[in-house]
Amino acid sequence: MRTLYGLGYSGWTEKARWALEHHRVPYRYREHTPLLGEPALRWRTPRGVHPSVPLLVDEGGALTGSFVIAKRAEALGQGAPLFPPEATDTISRWEDTSERVLRVGRAQVVAALLHNPRAQVESLPAFLPGWLRGLLAPSARMGAHFIARKHRAASDVASAIQETVVPALEQLRAELGGRPYLRDDLTYADITAAAMLQLARPVDDRYMPLGPGTREVWTNESLAARFPDLLAWRDALYAKHRKP
Repeated sequence: MRTLYGLGYSGWTEKARWALEHHRVPYRYREHTPLLGEPALRWRTPRGVHPSVPLLVDEGGALTGSFVIAKRAEALGQGAPLFPPEATDTISRWEDTSERVLRVGRAQVVAALLHNPRAQVESLPAFLPGWLRGLLAPSARMGAHFIARKHRAASDVASAIQETVVPALEQLRAELGGRPYLRDDLTYADITAAAMLQLARPVDDRYMPLGPGTREVWTNESLAARFPDLLAWRDALYAKHRKP
């Protein structure tokens, strides 16, 4: 069975899942556990490829990265294209921007996780019993430090937000100009741009269930207050095109 390995709170995983489900490609989902799941992830990842999630394993082999997985979904599935040829430049530009923004988001979450006990508990593997989760919550800090080292997360998150995230969201606002899509209809450009809004306020639990602590570490009230129109755009996009 085709299997997608990912992190339920990750914008990268969400982009891959949205594309797979948009094209009605059947798959099963498996949650990756940072640090503990690293040996298995390395074993599944093709030689010479940086091990990371989302990772899709199917009859064609193993593919990493939301963009590559979305292209695979388009090749396998059905429905309206997310990568129409006339949108190639727009998609490429917003994918590059989204990648930079999501890297800042990862740094924001890693830094906040170190100081949020509820988020630490929620980040532990689901198979752990409740009585043990509280005791092991501090070990989640080890996972956070591991992610920071593995992906070279920015150490000055506040500066990275001002230098990378704010200009990206201002550009998105300008390019949308109040329209529902970056092009004439939904494309992968909209999906990858919408993922950037996770840093301001995560999408509703109907689409991406998060524990209260995890939602706290993903939320940036300053960004949410500065870009309410973009949050409304993101939410409308989900309501119309993303199944709960």
